[in-house]
Amino acid sequence: MAKNIKVYLDPIGNTMNIWWANPKTSRYVEETDSPYNNNVISYSRDGVPVGLEIIGLFPDELNVAKILQTKSLTGKTDPFLLQSNFTL
Repeated sequence: MAKNIKVYLDPIGNTMNIWWANPKTSRYVEETDSPYNNNVISYSRDGVPVGLEIIGLFPDELNVAKILQTKSLTGKTDPFLLQSNFTL
């Protein structure tokens, strides 16, 4: 049986949300039990996981919020291009 999976990417907040069930069924969230990240799992009323939020998805060189903060601190108002070199 095929399921619809929804993925929402927020480059400013540096997060990605993945939903494999209707987001409206989410009733509570818990942080993952990991010392390396603070991702969040969303659960339904019955305790079934329905979604995942990955926090800090991008590395620093692609983190839009950090780049915008750095640019605003330097006083530069010229447009700039976010780019990265990577190979798949």
